[in-house]
Amino acid sequence: MDIDLAPLSDIDRLVHEPARFQVMALLYVVDGADFIFIMQQLGLTWGNLSAHIAKLEEGGYVNVEKGYKG
Repeated sequence: MDIDLAPLSDIDRLVHEPARFQVMALLYVVDGADFIFIMQQLGLTWGNLSAHIAKLEEGGYVNVEKGYKG
C-alpha cells in the first residue's frame, strides 16, 4: 500500500506546533480572550505563551490588542 505523504509537506508548521495549535483551537471557540484567560486555560507559562502569541501574530493568525483593564 503506497501512501502519498506529499500533502503533509504543505502543513503550516507555524500553526501546527502543539501549543500554538491549542491557542488557535481555544480562540476558535471564543469571541476573544485576554492573555491570562488563555494562559490559565492551556496551562502555559507567561513567557511560553508570550512567545507563541508573538509568532502567531507575526504569521497573521491572531490580532493582539494591548491595553489596560481596570
